[in-house]
Amino acid sequence: MKIKFLMILITLFTITGIISFGKLTVVTTIPPLGYMVSTIGGSAVDVSVLEKPGDNPHNFNLTPQQALFISRSEVFVDLGLEEDAWIGDRVRSINPSLKVIDATKSLSQFLIGESGAYNPHVWLDVKLYEMMAINVYSMIVKLDPADQPIFANNFSKFILSLDQLNDRISKELEPIRGKPFVAQHPAWDYFARAYRLGMEYSLENDAGQPIGPKDYQSIIEAMRKYNIKSIISDPVTSSKLANQLASQTGAKIVKINPIFNFNYFDLMDEIVNGFLEALK
Repeated sequence: MKIKFLMILITLFTITGIISFGKLTVVTTIPPLGYMVSTIGGSAVDVSVLEKPGDNPHNFNLTPQQALFISRSEVFVDLGLEEDAWIGDRVRSINPSLKVIDATKSLSQFLIGESGAYNPHVWLDVKLYEMMAINVYSMIVKLDPADQPIFANNFSKFILSLDQLNDRISKELEPIRGKPFVAQHPAWDYFARAYRLGMEYSLENDAGQPIGPKDYQSIIEAMRKYNIKSIISDPVTSSKLANQLASQTGAKIVKINPIFNFNYFDLMDEIVNGFLEALK
């Protein structure tokens, strides 16, 4: 009977992926953070990412399996910036003993927006993503010093690869440098600043609400003035205003995913290719 019960437990843990013996168990919010933690942590960590493709980060609900993983986790890696703080509150209510890593700690001088209302899309600047990786690395080493050799080796390779990625992106985007663009949502401020694109005209304000008629007309005038032929759209949430603008101006809608690819390098390559298509 004991053997049978043990086999049931092992099967359950295998199916749910809840327990990884000897590993630092980490829960995080978004794929760029999940990829960062898994790359630095390697074989010494077990990571669960809460937000998946198709989720709306402003109203998604935790699954029972995610809640169970959180209850048995040791570390919570959060983007910080008070963005969707209710998610962090929910996670900590499930497991108050979680050690929290704020990935954007001490980056306030590089952030866009105002305190309490920063633009959250920090990872779209590779150099800022590197700074976030430094924060994550320094904290997990403190939490798990025994695996420091694994973390240090993975971290050094990761930073080198990110430096190379940043250089490559800068070169690939040279043909569209300085070009303004229209976007459904103001997700691209960090990307545009880092790689010296032109002004971003957004169909939504920082709170995610559609702009008014006056701002909408200003965008139409800008599209005519700068010969803007594309609208960068969000593939997860549709926009009646973006569709209306496309119909009214004859612009093409180019869907670019700012977050939902777990592999950060693949994500950034997709974004670069999307912008090259939209601004050519």
